[in-house]
Amino acid sequence: MNENLKSIRKASGLSQIELARRAKVSRFRISLAESGTIQLLPEEIAAVGEVILPELKKTKRFVTEVTAATRAR
Repeated sequence: MNENLKSIRKASGLSQIELARRAKVSRFRISLAESGTIQLLPEEIAAVGEVILPELKKTKRFVTEVTAATRAR
């Protein structure tokens, strides 16, 4: 997960600071995990997932709506 954390976080529209605050994981640990320096603990991965998953669902819904609106033109 760590090597994909940065791309997943960015796709969800969250900054490191926002993800860290909402997941209650330090921004420093998020940064280290994104660079592959450390692996997050299982409870940190779960907390990050609880924050990112709903954001990704919102992003997917938005993209679907925009795509449908574009095709309707």
